[in-house]
Amino acid sequence: MNPFSAFGSLVGLFAVVSSIGWLVAPKPVDHAAPAAPPTRPVKFAVLVVFDQMRGDFLERWRPLFGPNGFARLQRDGAWFTRCHYPYGVTVTGPGHASILTGTCGDTHGIVNNEWLESGQEVYCAGSERYDLVPPAPKFPADPTEKPKNPPAKPKPKAVGTPERLLSETVADVLKQAHGPKAKVFGLSLKDRSAILPTGKRPDGAFWFYGTFGTSTYYGDRVPKWVADFNASKVADRWFGHPWERSRPTLDYVRWSGPDDVRGEGGGVGQGGAFPHPTTGGRPVLGAKYYEALANSPYGNDLLLEFAKSCISAEGLGTDDTPDLLVVSFSSNDLIGHTWGPDSQEVLDVTLRSDALMADFLEFLDEKVGKGQYLMGITADHGVCPLPERTGAPRVSTTELTKLVNAHLSKKYPALISATDKDARWVESIQFPWLHLSERVVKASGRPKSEVVAETAKALRGHKHVLRTLTAEELSGTVPESDVIATRMKRSFYPSRCGDLAIVLVPYALPGSTPTGTTHGSPFNYDTHAPLLVYGPGIRGGARTEPTTPQAMASIFAKWLNVRRPKDAQFPVPETLE
Repeated sequence: MNPFSAFGSLVGLFAVVSSIGWLVAPKPVDHAAPAAPPTRPVKFAVLVVFDQMRGDFLERWRPLFGPNGFARLQRDGAWFTRCHYPYGVTVTGPGHASILTGTCGDTHGIVNNEWLESGQEVYCAGSERYDLVPPAPKFPADPTEKPKNPPAKPKPKAVGTPERLLSETVADVLKQAHGPKAKVFGLSLKDRSAILPTGKRPDGAFWFYGTFGTSTYYGDRVPKWVADFNASKVADRWFGHPWERSRPTLDYVRWSGPDDVRGEGGGVGQGGAFPHPTTGGRPVLGAKYYEALANSPYGNDLLLEFAKSCISAEGLGTDDTPDLLVVSFSSNDLIGHTWGPDSQEVLDVTLRSDALMADFLEFLDEKVGKGQYLMGITADHGVCPLPERTGAPRVSTTELTKLVNAHLSKKYPALISATDKDARWVESIQFPWLHLSERVVKASGRPKSEVVAETAKALRGHKHVLRTLTAEELSGTVPESDVIATRMKRSFYPSRCGDLAIVLVPYALPGSTPTGTTHGSPFNYDTHAPLLVYGPGIRGGARTEPTTPQAMASIFAKWLNVRRPKDAQFPVPETLE
């Protein structure tokens, strides 16, 4: 029997899930002086982020890697196997904000991908004050798509900016130390992944929306090399080219299980089983194709080509002033959301990521020189298995909202009028944060703290809710032995979080989507990330020293010979000193 098939066993697993997590506490860090550099500081530092590449993948599929990709980094670089984020809201925005600031959401302020602030929903890396540069491409009408009548009025779009990030990054420190001579670039398919690690004033942050571009926060035009790359139509190369397994002779069932299992999604017109078409289910090249491209390994291939163009055109790593490049590969995350971490698709994109890293390392050896650059590799978060594999539930946020509304309406019946039988006490649930309606709470005449406590009581009655943590509790002191509360506290920034946090039972997913999976919990499958550091003066091999991806801020500062970011909390691991 599947050990997770009975829901009751999941609750029993909680002690194991929490105890195997390496809770890395912040340590005193000397910010006044630079960390002692290696014999000679590097002239180029490259941060590579594989979005949603859970920490165990590199061990699980290690026998399948070639000699020159991940294996080279594991063999010749420092490979930290016990690396966990020390906070609870494990999603893309906070992950990318944390790596090079060296701190958590309670300090840098990026508490989620989106959140409610002053009653308005805001995006972690965008504002309506800015526009895309160049504008989003317009595609010919799709003859297979029926026009909407009347057409929906588009919502104002929040366009890329790092303004909501409250802490400086290594990129900011590097710019402060060397001025315009030090070049900094962030590249990704996702805007937030290019924007948040590179701080307030990089030389460029570029992301993909059918073309590579940026926003008017950074400038009114893209560099010539970006325009030339777009004009070359590299992004159109894979239209109609299906995604096949990269290793057709490999026993994928042995290494990841059967293809097209219950709970897997179908992507963007891609279907549940190999081969996956990349047209986006449309006969003409357009927006759906680019979505399907990103939801396949070809999105990573596109970004690598773009990164090579950036390095070559900007001459990164070719003079004595150090440069910094952040490359965040998003396709692993999109694929993992669709088919789950135990799928043949995630195995295949991981194998392709291995080959991609071999290509990238060879390129850097040639362009910059062996021993001349530092590379750090990590992920922004892990991922939860498909609930259909574990027997865990999918928990509807609508159901939780109804539960709270019903409980509070019964508790405070004087508020209910003949025309308002279901008072809307809950303003929104943006997991894990629940926001109560300020208007309705005020109308109740009861202290907000009392209403929040009643909300927590109602939620604790739900069989799939493990914990609730109120804003008042998270504002106070929690014992470090309470792993869940400690991690959630490190994700709590009062003006950007809700009235309470909801923690579901392990392996449960919020939302009613019937397929796919997600991340965002304080459990180890979501906090576990790889950490590899490769460069001059680094002894190769695996490390069992507990650490966190945020140690990368101190590591990069040391090898670039600059001071640490002012909020950095995690030092260089002792086995790298």
